[in-house]
Amino acid sequence: MSRLIQFLSWVGIIILGIAHGILEDLMFIRVLVEYMPPSWDLTGDLFFIFTVPLSQLMVLAITGTLAWFFLGLRHLPKLITFWACWTIARAAFLFRIHNPVEDVSIYLAWIALWCALIGLLAHFKDRRQLRESHHE
Repeated sequence: MSRLIQFLSWVGIIILGIAHGILEDLMFIRVLVEYMPPSWDLTGDLFFIFTVPLSQLMVLAITGTLAWFFLGLRHLPKLITFWACWTIARAAFLFRIHNPVEDVSIYLAWIALWCALIGLLAHFKDRRQLRESHHE
């Protein structure tokens, strides 16, 4: 039974990574555009420094939480798989709608930053737990 659970957790990581790459646009269109004040130009100067990271973080709050607590995202191989699936799905989607390479690279840089921060969190959390177990 544990092999099945392990297999399903890997499938879940892959599905969440791919879904994340597409859900960003839904979050942008359905949440940010609808609920932000019209005076904010979300597609202008703020786009790559505010809109893109915010929509990625909003989706990461959902997919990342599911992956962290239920699928073991804190483990480096799963984090790398999540990052790769997210990156591939995002790049494929953006190139499919004819985004320039420079824009796609900015999206992918933000993705790399978020996954690096998740990796750092996992690393320091594991170190703290290891230290606490030695003191018991």
